[in-house]
Amino acid sequence: MRVVLASTKEQEEKIEELIQYMYSFIFPKYFKDCEIDTFIDIKVLHVDPSEQDQLYTLTIAFKAIASLQAIIHILELSNQTTDRSHLACLFDKNVKILEETGLFFPFLYKNFIPKNNETLNHCSIFSPASNEYLI
Repeated sequence: MRVVLASTKEQEEKIEELIQYMYSFIFPKYFKDCEIDTFIDIKVLHVDPSEQDQLYTLTIAFKAIASLQAIIHILELSNQTTDRSHLACLFDKNVKILEETGLFFPFLYKNFIPKNNETLNHCSIFSPASNEYLI
């Protein structure tokens, strides 16, 4: 018999919030909309209902949250630093942990290094609206 502590509702919401942040703020900086659509189709960072019970244990949820936060921080920091080898090592370590939790994340750090050191500055359907008009 094995006792497993279930994750809290707040942890589950935090995981979903971080995944949405990746799709809304991180992916549009580095990938085109058609590529992000492909990520959705191949279920990148998708919580599979059959594996949801495993992901939503207390320990695994903490690991998933910490890894997602670390990856987001690394990608946001990578434009401000020149020591990319250290960031690449941390990125790979957190991707491995993230995949151990059951979340599919098939990227390498070099996938997020833009050509000519510029991020995409285009209007994406995945980015949140800058403002809203009510009619």
